Amino acid sequence: MSEDDLKINSRVRKILVENNLDTSSLGVSTASGSVMIRGEFKKMTGHEMNDRETARTLTVLESNILRSKGVKRVVFTIQHWKKSKGKWLKQEK
Repeated sequence: MSEDDLKINSRVRKILVENNLDTSSLGVSTASGSVMIRGEFKKMTGHEMNDRETARTLTVLESNILRSKGVKRVVFTIQHWKKSKGKWLKQEK
């Protein structure tokens, strides 16, 4: 992993923390400016997010991460969620 990718990882983790997300349930990695975020999506406070709030938070996160210096793309693999036609949809368990 390059130094630039390490800096991107740090910025992405900061964005996740600023949004009160539980980073212990999310894995973050970067390769050549491509950010991968995977795991379970939940708030740090134990607050349960409804589906609408989760979809909005994912959209905002993606936008914020893409604006970070050096980020070329963001790929989410979030448990029970999938992006389809530009919208986040909850998948049946």
